[in-house]
Amino acid sequence: MRKTSPFLIAFFLIVIITAFTGCWSYYKDDQYTVETIRDEAYVPVYGIDTSFRSIRSMAPQPIVESGKIYVLGNNLFQVEKMKGVHIINYSDKSKPVKIGFIKSGGASEIAVKNGYLVVNNGPDLVTIDITDYNKVKEVARVKNAFKTFYSESSEFLVPPVKGKYYVCPLVPSGQDLVGWKLEQNVSGAGCYNAP
Repeated sequence: MRKTSPFLIAFFLIVIITAFTGCWSYYKDDQYTVETIRDEAYVPVYGIDTSFRSIRSMAPQPIVESGKIYVLGNNLFQVEKMKGVHIINYSDKSKPVKIGFIKSGGASEIAVKNGYLVVNNGPDLVTIDITDYNKVKEVARVKNAFKTFYSESSEFLVPPVKGKYYVCPLVPSGQDLVGWKLEQNVSGAGCYNAP
C-alpha cells in the first residue's frame, strides 16, 4: 500500500483552511449584508411608463446599438437595442437607405410576416401592422410575455450615477422601472454601480 506524504497532507489542510477562512470573511463583511444601512443610496421607482410602452412611426434614427435583424424582400428590419426597430431598404446592397424607425421601448426580439412586425415592447409582446411604414398601428399586445425581460436587461437596472450603492430592483409584474431616487439611510442597498 502506498503512503501519503506528510507534506501533501499539510498542503491540503492549508488549502482547505484558507478556503474556509476566505468564505467566512466574505460573508461576515458588512458590505455584503442586506441589513447594512447606507448613508446614501439609490432606490428604484416603479410605475407605468406610457412613453416606454408607446408604439409609433418615426423618421429614420441613427444606429447606436444594433441588435437582431430580419430580412423581408428588399427591406431589412434591425433592432436598435432597447429603443425600437430601424427599417432599411437595401435593394441596392452597396447603398442601403434608412426609410423609417418604429419606436418600441425595450426592443430586443423581432420577427416579420404577412405585413406584421412582432417585437417585444419591454416585457410585452406586440404585433404591429406595418403595411404603411409611416403610420404603423399596434394590433395586439400580450402583456408580460417576456417574464425575464427586466432581469436580462441589466442596462435598465442600474442608477444613472456610477460609484454608488443602490437597492437591487425587482420590478413588479405589470410595472416598469421608471427612475431612481437618491435617499438617505437606506437599508437593503446591496448592489453597487461600479465606475
